[in-house]
Amino acid sequence: MSTNTKLLQQLFKCTSIFQQPIRLSAVQSVSSLHTLPRESSPRQHVFLGARHHSCPSIFRQPDSLKAVYRSCSSFVSPQGSRNRDITLNKEELSVRYGHYHLDLPYVWLRDHCRCDVCYNHQTCQKNIDNFEQDLDIRPTEVSFDSTVLTIEWPDKHLTSYNIDWLLENTYHDQHRDRVERVLWNKAIMATVTEQPMVPYKDFMETEDGLKEHVKNLMKYGFSVVTQAPPSHEGTLAVSQRLTFLQPTFFGPSWSFTSDMAFGDTAYTTLGLGAHTDNTYFMSPSGIQVFHVLEHQGTGGETLLVDGFFAAETLRRDNPTAFKCLSETVVAHEFYDSDHRVRSLGTVLSVHPTTKKMFSIRFNPYDRSPLHTVPPDQIKKFYKSYAALTEEIRKPESEVWLKLKPGMVLFVDNWRVMHGRSSFTGLRRVSGCYLPRDDWFGKARLFGLQNL
Repeated sequence: MSTNTKLLQQLFKCTSIFQQPIRLSAVQSVSSLHTLPRESSPRQHVFLGARHHSCPSIFRQPDSLKAVYRSCSSFVSPQGSRNRDITLNKEELSVRYGHYHLDLPYVWLRDHCRCDVCYNHQTCQKNIDNFEQDLDIRPTEVSFDSTVLTIEWPDKHLTSYNIDWLLENTYHDQHRDRVERVLWNKAIMATVTEQPMVPYKDFMETEDGLKEHVKNLMKYGFSVVTQAPPSHEGTLAVSQRLTFLQPTFFGPSWSFTSDMAFGDTAYTTLGLGAHTDNTYFMSPSGIQVFHVLEHQGTGGETLLVDGFFAAETLRRDNPTAFKCLSETVVAHEFYDSDHRVRSLGTVLSVHPTTKKMFSIRFNPYDRSPLHTVPPDQIKKFYKSYAALTEEIRKPESEVWLKLKPGMVLFVDNWRVMHGRSSFTGLRRVSGCYLPRDDWFGKARLFGLQNL
């Protein structure tokens, strides 16, 4: 066996990224160097503040190692040379990959190294101390083979990144969820052949059923579990299949009628226009669950409006109003004899890099006095808010459902607004809130979401 072959074997054993297939599936998408599951890490290396690779003996043979390494890929110097689709300058390197163009600062690349010294793959946490980072660090050698970016630093430390990991984790404006949203109104939903519904048995007993439900939430912003037990206990069982309940001052969950148990319009027989819930919380609940257990009377249909559809329509037709609502911070509040809750936030929020809609916080019932808006901006805000309200209240924006016992409706409270028509008679509704972070985490585990 040649000396070069032995060195390559040692290098492959030491650098886990090269043990992986050249390309992975869309769901896997990232080398196990960067996303090793907590339970499957082959070994644990915890060297806090370490500056060297976990196999330092290899890198103390620079001449022979570099000779072998150059036989595998073409290295470039950091003085502006070009290697296929890579360009280097004083502060960063740029990578072109398909239609993507990534600008990667050297200090960022060194900080995010996922080798076993810099990153604990068993706990999925960083090991290095960012405080000691050299902000002016520059690599000594760089290579990119169209799949893996490899960097050697002045202390001989090697850092390797799979291109899929870089696409998902670096700053650029082309980030995409793995499930494309369908922005909808009444006409669009009427054309959907497979409605966002999942049978109770599939949802509760199979991973495919649960995944389909989460996919519906990602795609449409709502999903219905059908044929569920028509009871409050049934509501809770279905809800907790997705994640744990999020308690609020309304309780861990609720089963209520129009008895004014709380000082809230929801506890009356009045109709409710489209709105999101918990606007008075700094972080509104992620999902609201509705289950009509019984209704002895008329009316009480459930209203759904895609807030992102309304917002994107506003952005297209009235960009000035969209800009105002995405930049002006306003307050919302919940007041009763036992609670004084107030939040601050913009009505519309966009993703910081993609600029796509991230959340809508729309509830005219809970809007607080505008003490955060300067007097010279008041008219502009009112005009902008009225323009959004007009989009939301257009009949063509509204989808109405008649929920019946056994139909458990999940609504993405950061996207889809809900309401109801006025009603008569006894109407008992069961429901709860679910946390945003945890249901989004479920989507990531299923490979449906990344942002």
